[in-house]
Parts: sequence; C-alpha cells; structure tokens
Amino acid sequence: MPHRPFTRRAICAVAGLAAVALVATGCGGGNSSSGGGGGDSQASGSKTQTVRVGTLPIANAAPMYLGIQKGFFKDEGLDVKSTVLQTGNDIITGMVSGDYDVGFVGYISAGIAAAKGVPICVATASDATGTSPEDDWQVLVAGANSPIKAPQDLAGKTISVNGLGGVAEVMIKAAMDKAGADWKSVKMIEVPFPDVPAAIAAGRIDAGYTSEPFVTTVLDQGGKVVFAPQSYLAPDYPNGSYAASKKIIGSDPDLMKNFDAAMTKSLDYAQAHPDEVRAIIPTYTKIPAELANRMRLPVFQSALDPKAINEQMGFLKKYGLVDKAPTAKSLICS
Repeated sequence: MPHRPFTRRAICAVAGLAAVALVATGCGGGNSSSGGGGGDSQASGSKTQTVRVGTLPIANAAPMYLGIQKGFFKDEGLDVKSTVLQTGNDIITGMVSGDYDVGFVGYISAGIAAAKGVPICVATASDATGTSPEDDWQVLVAGANSPIKAPQDLAGKTISVNGLGGVAEVMIKAAMDKAGADWKSVKMIEVPFPDVPAAIAAGRIDAGYTSEPFVTTVLDQGGKVVFAPQSYLAPDYPNGSYAASKKIIGSDPDLMKNFDAAMTKSLDYAQAHPDEVRAIIPTYTKIPAELANRMRLPVFQSALDPKAINEQMGFLKKYGLVDKAPTAKSLICS
C-alpha cells in the first residue's frame, strides 16, 4: 500500500517511544537475539515458525523476553527473532519494508503512522503507566526546592520533553487540559530523557518529563515527582503495544493469532511476577541490576482498551499532529 512520507511532527511523535530506548541504554541498535533459531525448525517433534520482532531495550519489553524464557512462544509454535532498534520510527519503517512482522510501538506512534497511510495495525496490548505520581514510571520531575506542586503551577514554566510534537507533549497538554491548567503558557524544550537529571540540577528547566530509570536517578538526587500526566488522565493508562504489518496479517493470520496468545501469557505472567521482570531487565538492557531492583515498573496489560485508545487518537487531531486520526476500531487489527 502506498503511503505518504512522515511530516517532521509525525516523525517526532513516532519517535516518542524512541527516546525511551535511550532511557534504558544509550546504546546502538541492530542486535538480534532468538528464542531458539531462525526459520522453521524442529522443537519437540513439531515445526516452529519464526516471528521477527522489532523492539527497544527498555523495561516495557520484559514480558516478551520472559515469555521466550518460560517457553510461552515455543508452546504456540513460535521462535522469536528480536532486533533491538533505537527508535519507534525505525521499527515502523522496518515493518513496512518487510524486515519485521511485529514491532513494539506506542499507541500514539501507531496512530500517527496509520493516519499517514502506513499499513500497520495494533495487534496486542503491552503496557500502561501507573496509578499515581507515587508509582508512575513516566512523569515530570523537578528539584527538591521546586515550587511546582500541581499542574496549574506549570503555567509560565520551562519544562522539557524528549521530542517536540511527540508523545510527551501530547500527554502533558491533555492532562493539563483536564486539570484546567494553561498549557499554552508553558515553554517546552527538547531534552533527552537521560539528560533530564543534569538539566534539573543545572537549573536549565523547571521540570522535566522523563522515564525510568531516570525517575529514580532524580529521586536519588533529592528531587521529586511533580506531575504524572498519563496516570492523571486515568490509572493504568495504556502506553505501549505490539503493532503488526497489515501484509503479514493478511498473508499469515495464524502467525499473529499465535503471537497474540503467547504475548497474552507473557504479559499476564510478567504482571504477576515483578521480581522476575526486574531480574531479566539487565539481560537485554544496560540498566544495572541494583537500579532495576528499585525502579518503578510499567503495568503490563494483556487486554486492549478501545476507549482509552480512542481518546488518544482524539488527542492526535486536537493537538495538531494529524489532520484525520484513526479510530480504535480502525487501528486495532481485525
């Protein structure tokens, strides 16, 4: 299917998940790993099929790695071949070009791509934010002496987002709107997630939007969480998903059916076993075990939430990222 190239704002939004990749590692992409070998192979006397997944080196991806470890994908006849990339845009481009069958992307990123005519759809759920500023893992942080205590206090302040026109900006605006706060008076500048602790310490910003493990880094330095936009919109607000190429959906529906079944098992297992999540994170990221043991974890969701997805698609149009946003019904693979 032909599609229009991304605009600059669309690229920024699709790359919103990308900055989370830098959160976890700051390392280069392109590494591949497999749950048991590429191509069709024999496992316990039955044929297995390779599913190629573009992913990011972040805590949110832990359920897939746990599922490989626990044999959930093997049980569904699948051998996962994962390729670690740096940006959500790279993942989507790889799916369109046929390099990957499935890709780990945010709902906002998937929605922007779909609005631009990119032939992908959301296949499975993945993760959500927390329930409050006390447990959310993607938040606005500030120094210990910051006067910011509520979203209204952000008015007139300089705050950072990882990419202008991206996920962070959308969620902050939506949450401030809900709170009746004036987001139009906020000055937003770009600061990569890993650089937020230093930017706060240097006084470059009044508050910074960042993700784990850098939330814990700021807290270790005596800072504090001042606003949790996504969990303010709703507890356990959907964040990430696994999207699929519409080509693979049409040509091999059984592959996606089996992937969905394995991911459902993996997500439910991960949510019920946080200690195992923490133990596996250092095996595919550069997050030290000591930090993985203390950082806030995503909430892992196995069920898609069409109502919340519809709301997020509405944000895309409201805040000018696309001319016409998809609905949850059109974004979710049928």
